Amino acid sequence: MLNNSYLQIQLLASEVDNAGMNILDFIKSPLREKAIIIQGESIFADEELASNITNTQCSLIFLSRHRAKSLRPSLTLHPIGNFSQAEFGGKDRTLINCNTYLQKQLFLNIINLHSSGKYDLKYEYETSVEVTHHGPYTPNSITYIEVGSSMEQWNDLEACRLIAETVNMTDFDNLYGQKTWISSIGFGGNHYPQKFTKQMCESDYAIGHMCAKYAIPYLTQELVEQMIQKTFPTPKIALFDKKSMKRKQLIRSWLSEYDLEVIQI
Repeated sequence: MLNNSYLQIQLLASEVDNAGMNILDFIKSPLREKAIIIQGESIFADEELASNITNTQCSLIFLSRHRAKSLRPSLTLHPIGNFSQAEFGGKDRTLINCNTYLQKQLFLNIINLHSSGKYDLKYEYETSVEVTHHGPYTPNSITYIEVGSSMEQWNDLEACRLIAETVNMTDFDNLYGQKTWISSIGFGGNHYPQKFTKQMCESDYAIGHMCAKYAIPYLTQELVEQMIQKTFPTPKIALFDKKSMKRKQLIRSWLSEYDLEVIQI
């Protein structure tokens, strides 16, 4: 289980990821100087993380590019892990710890900065959370924050500056404060879950792990348990996308063993 000591922050970027390195250029001290530069692709960086990070009580933020076949300009954020085979790093059927308050604060910062009009962006960017996917494996809590979805956006320095400012403006020492946010997990929706994105922006729900509609067939009770145990603070709510989800009754029965309230949205 995670605890409040996970408010220690460690930034990561990969030297083969120009978006991540561009974002890092705009990060302020002392986080910039303490950032760890990974040599290979971030999603396969299990060994590099294990050898470079000795403090498992810190939260990792990976500054990264986002790839998508659509090539849509996007500013995204998501937890990581695999509900099935680990085709893109990590371990089979293994989720990674995530912090819902950190994810929500970073995403709200993205939304606010994007709507501020202070950045001379070269493209019209969509803002969205993404569901849980890909590696690497680490015992630490980790969040990916990204600029996408092609080389043109990765080299849009204003977009990279926006993402950097998202990190710079976060008060990590007072992340919990007196917030009324409700730690939650999500089921259903597509890879860019519009309903969960809306809830992150407009409600008190702070959403950790999210299982997309396409991953629902792979869900087991053990994976649902991972969604709960690897989301911090411990989730109190399970959000169901009622129009984009299967196996509802079975998943409800699993969740009932952990006293999570199910809310359909």
